[in-house]
Amino acid sequence: MLCAGMVTIGSSVVASAAPQKTPGVTAKLITIGATEPVTGIASPGYSDVSRGANAVFKYINTKGGVNGRKIKYIIKDDCYGTPGFGCTGNPNTVADTRALISAGVFATVGSLGTAPQDSVRTLMKANHVPQLFISSGSRDWNNPGQYPGLFGWQTTYNEEGKIFAKYINATYPKENVCWLGQGDDFGSDGLAGLLAGGVTPVDTALYSVASLVQQGAAAVAPYVARFQKENCTVVVLDTIPGATDAVFASALPLGYTPHWIISSVGADPVTVDAPFAKYPFPDPEIGAVSFSFLPASTATNAWNGWMRKVLLADKVDFPSFTSTTPITGNMAYGAAWAVSFLEALKATGKDVTRASFLKKLTSTTFSQTPALTALRYTSKNHQGLSGGYLVKVTSASATAAVDGQVYKTDSSTSGPIVKVKAVAPVIPAWLK
Repeated sequence: MLCAGMVTIGSSVVASAAPQKTPGVTAKLITIGATEPVTGIASPGYSDVSRGANAVFKYINTKGGVNGRKIKYIIKDDCYGTPGFGCTGNPNTVADTRALISAGVFATVGSLGTAPQDSVRTLMKANHVPQLFISSGSRDWNNPGQYPGLFGWQTTYNEEGKIFAKYINATYPKENVCWLGQGDDFGSDGLAGLLAGGVTPVDTALYSVASLVQQGAAAVAPYVARFQKENCTVVVLDTIPGATDAVFASALPLGYTPHWIISSVGADPVTVDAPFAKYPFPDPEIGAVSFSFLPASTATNAWNGWMRKVLLADKVDFPSFTSTTPITGNMAYGAAWAVSFLEALKATGKDVTRASFLKKLTSTTFSQTPALTALRYTSKNHQGLSGGYLVKVTSASATAAVDGQVYKTDSSTSGPIVKVKAVAPVIPAWLK
């Protein structure tokens, strides 16, 4: 909790009181924090998100920071709020968040996971600490009336599903479609988007993370076998990487090779290929279609080159990273929202308070980020990005744009899917 007597946004101040400083802001430093699965059940792949962001903050610090202030990024390992499975942190997101608040952070930025971040929304609000750019595509972050300091960042699972439906209707209009999703908002929102886009699967199934951890591929094997019997030649997966791997491990012995369409959450080629790399057969994900709100890894894009330079410079977070190491989707994800935070901070100016930052965030269009679409928040919309394009997995480490066409939509049932031009990949001079 904030120490007694500290005046926060919205508090009244008596006339004789001295002006209060904004927590986490000094003349030369801005301190932010996050809870992340550095170890434990969700750490494979996802631990690269916070490291990618940290690399960006370190890089900008070597250039003097933003508006004369460097960034201090405090990461608390909450193991996705789940004990065991190699967790060496504190699997208690609420306690970890209290520790960040006590440390006087300006905001939490990029904390990962729907359930962990849902558990601290009220705590963050009570302490007037902004909860920014949560690493999750849930629609829970778009509730400015109840949580004015809460902001999402990525395109929602629902919007992904709608764009997948457009692709399926155009490419496989008469084929049977089956769907497998995670048994929470990730799965339900993805399926809702698919239905809203006009695709009704002939069969749907939900898996639980707990059963996946306990049983491995056996947790999803019955569903895969069922899809094959129902002659589903298109299978949509709203799965985390471990579940994607479990599906492939179940499909391979059956000789089942449908057209795979996989959420961006569970499609990163490097992460998904890892369990199969030791086997002689080709990566089973090659040819699968996914979605991305960032440039494909093989795209000729200035941001891809810039991210490589930033990651190469960080020998602590990425000690083995070389000029030929693949940039995973998770590395790029963390780097991208870190750039978004820096751009918003830059736009706020030298006089930074929580109120001035949030005002600028909700009144400005941020287009100089790695995202394919502009980042636009308003006082009534805190969701974040709302578009992207389809990518195809071309190797165990790479993706390529299917056709390069960027689409935007919203999370409503009737909201249209419209074609837009990708924002120009311009890296601002202060960030080069």
